[in-house]
Amino acid sequence: MTTVAIVGAGIGGVYLAAHLGVLGARLRLIDRDDSRLADIRARGGLDVEADGKTAFSAIERVTTDLAQAVDGADVIAICTGGTYQEGVARGLAPLLRDGQTILLIQGNTGGALVFRRALDTAGCRAAVDIAEMDNYPYSCWRDSATRIRPIVSKKGLQIAALPGNRIDAVFARLGPLFPHAVAAPTIVSTGFMNANAMLHVANCVANAGKIDRGEGYKFYAEGVTPAVARLYQAINAERVAVATALGAEVPTLEDWFERTYGVRGATLSETCQLLTSNSDGPYQATGTPKSWDHKYIAEDVPVGLMPMRALGEAAGVATPAIDAVIKLAQALAGSDFAADARTLDRMGLGGMDAGQVRRTLTEGFR
Repeated sequence: MTTVAIVGAGIGGVYLAAHLGVLGARLRLIDRDDSRLADIRARGGLDVEADGKTAFSAIERVTTDLAQAVDGADVIAICTGGTYQEGVARGLAPLLRDGQTILLIQGNTGGALVFRRALDTAGCRAAVDIAEMDNYPYSCWRDSATRIRPIVSKKGLQIAALPGNRIDAVFARLGPLFPHAVAAPTIVSTGFMNANAMLHVANCVANAGKIDRGEGYKFYAEGVTPAVARLYQAINAERVAVATALGAEVPTLEDWFERTYGVRGATLSETCQLLTSNSDGPYQATGTPKSWDHKYIAEDVPVGLMPMRALGEAAGVATPAIDAVIKLAQALAGSDFAADARTLDRMGLGGMDAGQVRRTLTEGFR
């Protein structure tokens, strides 16, 4: 049995624990906020309902102590959100041991790069693998603090390693934990399939009045009108162009929806409605942002769109639509997001052209 330490007991971490426990992994769950852990600790794990049956996902350690959680773990899954990943790396640096695998769920864009750089800066000398997943792997209902009801598991999830030439060893360990996942050649594939950056920010910017008024709306079914769908297509065309320049083939947004969920409407806005209204629609549970410090902006601008733009600059690919969405989000939120922005320097790629970036992501830093 693989021993997995899950860092972060928010929705993503709890869903991950539900899935991996049912598969038979030995689990630890760590969060600095003990209020997120108390009920799970008392229950000893999570009840997972599927197909009219309930399984139990046991968690052997539920703790606020990072050292206790990761000691002896084979895999350390980071589910904290992108803006916290560097801080987690600094906390882990003195605790890691040779042979452990770190998996960012998700890496957003450039996550493995900033995590590696933070470990190095903090003096970590352990020989560990760093991997990232392109998206959160599941959509679920959380019926209570300890009861999870899955909606859908995403198909075609990608896992990439940094550097890319470590993917065979990494995927041999991680693949059995994620049966729907595939190995990706480099983190360009995962970083440029960051659905949060593709979908969240443009929707919020286009529905700014509703957010300011605190109106609840169906984020995709009502938020993605035909005009918003055109904005989606503009930023996603640039995303595909930058990824191509960096040597990765990534699908269009329409193709990604069909591959991941098996849903494709006559138009992009119709697809978003179906993804919300279908009985197995993964976006049934998607909440509505109530303020401009929501993660759909405060996370997905600095660790999603901004590194896409930065990598576009390195690749010599203009990104006017992405630039415009970033500027609007900065103005609406009243923040430049500089504290968390993933620049080329922050990712360790400063001064590199497209060819140098590709070589670094495949072969590692020299």
